[in-house]
Amino acid sequence: MLAIVLATAAALCYGVSDFTGGVAAGRLDARVVALISQSLACVVALLLVVLPLAAREPSTADLIWATVAGIGSAAGNVLIYHGIAHHGATSVAPTSGIVAIAIPVAAGLMAGETLSPIAIVGLAAAVPAIWLVSSGGSHLRRDLRGVLIGAAAGAGFGLQFASLGQTSPGGGLVPLAASQGVSVLVLAAVVLTAVRPLRRPPRAAGIIAMAAGMAAGAATASFQTAVRIGDLTVVAVITSLYPAVTVVIAAIAARRWWTLREGLGLALSAAALVLIGL
Repeated sequence: MLAIVLATAAALCYGVSDFTGGVAAGRLDARVVALISQSLACVVALLLVVLPLAAREPSTADLIWATVAGIGSAAGNVLIYHGIAHHGATSVAPTSGIVAIAIPVAAGLMAGETLSPIAIVGLAAAVPAIWLVSSGGSHLRRDLRGVLIGAAAGAGFGLQFASLGQTSPGGGLVPLAASQGVSVLVLAAVVLTAVRPLRRPPRAAGIIAMAAGMAAGAATASFQTAVRIGDLTVVAVITSLYPAVTVVIAAIAARRWWTLREGLGLALSAAALVLIGL
């Protein structure tokens, strides 16, 4: 049950991070926003590492998986921030969530994880839930470019989730911190080698990006802890419900009520969480 609670917390925090990062990317290049965000997330991870929460003896394999996770995180964050800023949360976030489910679920099942029939029903309900959150796909059909960006972002996040799920308990949260460090290095290299110089962030956009980073750091820490005590398949699917949070916040920010389809998607998301937790 604790793993489910932590995975739900990760979904909430990722949803907040994606929305705030998208807002910042509307005023600033998404690569710079991602660099600021991931830098703050790295600070959060480093602070957690120094706390006596768990063993801290990562293996070489742990650090390799952390490197892969960091690359996936860097790509996913740039794409999701850019996509939400320029194509809207309802086009980008749902497809990112659907794709983000596939990779870690496949990794978990290949590793021999087994699920109860009720949990399988809950996992199966997560995909249409995310689809309905996007108003039954109406936004997706209108903006193919946003769909493709969301799918690419989801692939990056799926790679991150699956890779962090492969790290050993003995490594504690060191692989998490290492992955965030790799993400920062990758993004710094991208920003520094940009063809056109990227302008310094306005103060407001920088603060929003920092808030996105704090939320992303909390989300990733919750996810990493959840996979230590629960199945990767279950934790990844619950975490991948983050688009529902992003879409809800976007609707509130736009001062509009949810459509019937979006409401059904949110209800189905809640039902999926309950079924997975039984």
